[in-house]
Amino acid sequence: MNPNLLKQLAIVVKQGSLSRACEQLYITQPTLTRSIQQLEIKVGAPVLIRTRYGVQPTEIGARLAQIGERILAETEQGEEVIRQFHSGYHNEFVIGIDPLWEFATVEKMTAHFMQEKRYVFHFRTGSAAAQIELLQKGELDFLLAPAHLSVKQGTLDRQLLFRDRSGVFVGKRSVLRGANKTISQEVLEKQNWIVAGANAGFLDRPSEIIGLKAASMAFTGSIRSVLYLLNTSDVLVRLPARLALMTGEVELDQMIQVPGPLGARRDIALWSRIENLERPEYSKVHDLIRVFMQTLDESVSTQGLDL
Repeated sequence: MNPNLLKQLAIVVKQGSLSRACEQLYITQPTLTRSIQQLEIKVGAPVLIRTRYGVQPTEIGARLAQIGERILAETEQGEEVIRQFHSGYHNEFVIGIDPLWEFATVEKMTAHFMQEKRYVFHFRTGSAAAQIELLQKGELDFLLAPAHLSVKQGTLDRQLLFRDRSGVFVGKRSVLRGANKTISQEVLEKQNWIVAGANAGFLDRPSEIIGLKAASMAFTGSIRSVLYLLNTSDVLVRLPARLALMTGEVELDQMIQVPGPLGARRDIALWSRIENLERPEYSKVHDLIRVFMQTLDESVSTQGLDL
């Protein structure tokens, strides 16, 4: 089967219109219509149906369009690999990072990795829980994520390189901001709590402090909404304290003292697959990331945290 037919079908399904697909493909509608007809002859059944809202795939059409999407993605990746080759890059490495790490370190991280001219780096932001699985499957080369994940580590190497501990932060409109004493549990129970990163490896439940009171909102997969609320409202949330302060979006007087022991460790580790560490190129990039994380840990203020 001609893969171009599947690629064209995928674009038609995505656009929901033959005319819009023609614009994207830079071909005439009769040409695209003939391509769809060729595919339908091959299949022996329709792959598209017309509705008043445009065109929609039949069951077989949808399955073939999914294959076409993959062909399109592989084609684009192939073109990018060629561009990388002509630009002098040796290889591409995919590095998973959690949302707060990305927000807090993006400027320093970009400056560090831009100096490396041999490799292309693809940074992928997402929850640690999801990305650790991608690492185990070989879809990530490295992962910068919380060190204390509840996962089987038999095939993984973990190097703890950035020290942190969780802390409780209040929004800038909170009456608790700037308090120079431990806030009682009775007061904490009356506050508007939110949860951040339930699936991203940096969650301490409010219930660790305030018993059975439920948080009224939860945010996962992104940290931007949480930081916005800390700037504009009176919410309370637990976050990795050092990283949160590194964002520049929250201030030290927003971190309050709460009853009980110190906040849990929220260190960041460099995760990788043990079997890959024997590969020279992989080992070089591992060292590049390790040096960056160690340098960051040594150069950034600990903000008085017991680390």
